[in-house]
Amino acid sequence: MRGITITGVNTSDKTTQFRGLRFATIEKRYDYPARVDSYPGNIDATQYGSIPPQPPQIVSPLIPSSQLPPPRPKADEFECLNLNVMCPTIVEKPLPVVIWIFPGGNYMGSASDKAYDPTAFVERSIDKGMPVIFVNINYRLSLYGFLYMDGRANHGMYDQFTALQWVKLHISDFGGDPDNITLMGESAGSLSTHYHSVNEESKGLFRRIGMMSTVIEARTSRPLDEAQEIVEKVYCGVITDEELRTVPIDKLMKALPIIGGMYGPVDEGGFAGEGPFIDKLPHSEIESIVLGNCRFEAKSYGPKIQQLVPINEFYSGLLEVPNVGTEFAEMYNIKPTEDEKNFTNTLVMYDDISYGQPVHDAVNGLRKAGIKTYHYLFDEPNPFLADLDAHHGVDVLYFFNSYKFDTKYDFIDMYQTGWIRFANGLFPWGFLDCERDIENVVMLDQSIHEREEGANLILIISPSGI
Repeated sequence: MRGITITGVNTSDKTTQFRGLRFATIEKRYDYPARVDSYPGNIDATQYGSIPPQPPQIVSPLIPSSQLPPPRPKADEFECLNLNVMCPTIVEKPLPVVIWIFPGGNYMGSASDKAYDPTAFVERSIDKGMPVIFVNINYRLSLYGFLYMDGRANHGMYDQFTALQWVKLHISDFGGDPDNITLMGESAGSLSTHYHSVNEESKGLFRRIGMMSTVIEARTSRPLDEAQEIVEKVYCGVITDEELRTVPIDKLMKALPIIGGMYGPVDEGGFAGEGPFIDKLPHSEIESIVLGNCRFEAKSYGPKIQQLVPINEFYSGLLEVPNVGTEFAEMYNIKPTEDEKNFTNTLVMYDDISYGQPVHDAVNGLRKAGIKTYHYLFDEPNPFLADLDAHHGVDVLYFFNSYKFDTKYDFIDMYQTGWIRFANGLFPWGFLDCERDIENVVMLDQSIHEREEGANLILIISPSGI
């Protein structure tokens, strides 16, 4: 990119963002991406690029009406492989880099969504004397990013991988240090991060990883027989085999409700090698990891779960699970009644199975392997809807603070600063001294109490007053 002028936009008096930078091209649907390393002339990077096609934008009820996000840029499956680079306006030395993979179940979201605007994060890094460069990447989603076609799959994962390569090769042009990159994401973005960490081809592309809420054990790769079933469901829906590669993208999007479920990596033996992946360790170049989840991730899913599975049916189905069904019902005090307390008990079990236990297992595996791992439990409630507790994704609101909170939330400073320290190769947070015996845990809430770091300690974030 030498000799090319790139014009960005000032997002504050301290930060500049370069938007819509194309990192790869796609000639036709279900092609793997071809990295872009040269550009024909100067680049106007003042506008966001096209986003991945997806269902219509839905304004989250978690966001106050006074802070509605702007309309998204246009969607285009062949023009969506672009990224955004946010830098301190003044860069005096090569800076650490954070790459963010957005969440959304691999079927919605984009690098330009307001929720992931890194302005406040980068500003704080400058104020703390630990400036970072922040990169948001786009990738293909759902039926055109994760469908198993012609013996190939994981096109969205290859998009991400190509973006990581591009950043490694070109971030120095923006003042970034290509040898000091932290890869991270939340939910589906966290899952992607975990897969990249065990992908042998990704060696050397990043130095640290941050995983918020989801790991491989929580959503293992889809076996080929299941991947083929999804293709057959598409055929039974709105398109045929021949049309699948050429049907207009909006028609393809209409097939999403027919498929249902979540999208993600397919175990096709290519991107991350042969499964299973649960016990695979990150490649040796990764020096440290932050990994954790929110205290009650499933709380925000409550209405949807209650609608899909009536509690009396859930109870009878649970008892039919061999060996452990009855034990689980007793352990979580789940009964065949429709009252709110009983449903909450069911949600707690779902939460433990889907989030708590997989993260716990991942932490233990990383610890046994001697990898420096900071483990947290996030226990701050939604700043706009406190009744939702510390639900899935609420930590992202605090991480970016793009939807401004009440000034009483001094916790944001501590939380963002911890991640900034981590990206700079430092110990992120302190440990909370508490009366209960919680080994190697840091609790992140309104009061973190520092104590010295011990050897191979794990970091956890959780409620005050424990």
